[in-house]
Amino acid sequence: MESVKKRLAEFSVEAHDLYLNRSVPYLEEPPDPLHFYRDWIGPNKPCIIRNAFSHWPALSRWTPDYLREKVGSKVISVAVTPNGYADAVNGDRFVMPEERRMSFSSVLDIIEGKVQKQGVFYVQKQCSNLLDELPELTDDVEPHVSWMSNALGEFNLIPDQLPVSPVDYIYRGGK
Repeated sequence: MESVKKRLAEFSVEAHDLYLNRSVPYLEEPPDPLHFYRDWIGPNKPCIIRNAFSHWPALSRWTPDYLREKVGSKVISVAVTPNGYADAVNGDRFVMPEERRMSFSSVLDIIEGKVQKQGVFYVQKQCSNLLDELPELTDDVEPHVSWMSNALGEFNLIPDQLPVSPVDYIYRGGK
């Protein structure tokens, strides 16, 4: 087993030397589709794209007051973990978050520190809280990402139908 661990460590170093960056690079704006595909998708390299969605109304509209008005009374799925790590290995176990049903306003109260609760609370659903539980907010985002579609084929952040499974969601360009 020690030999396998040693080989995996060597492979990791060699992979970094060959094609991976030591850190994930930032792009200040969306690249043109050809460069995105050639430089990032083709070689399977990660990057962080800044300002890709800076024109979305959600960035200025989604204040706590706006969200309380639009969806505050909606009961949604909320993931809760003791430390913020979920769907991850923790020690010798794979852990998943506890899922609770709460009003959106209750979640905002916790996030804003108005109410103290144990744990880390976050709105995350594998196949999209936005579509499934908060459709009132979809007008604040653009469903279609044209530069991504030009590089990958049709790419919609908000698909026209809900996926059957998380894998289906990823396959159709949801994540």
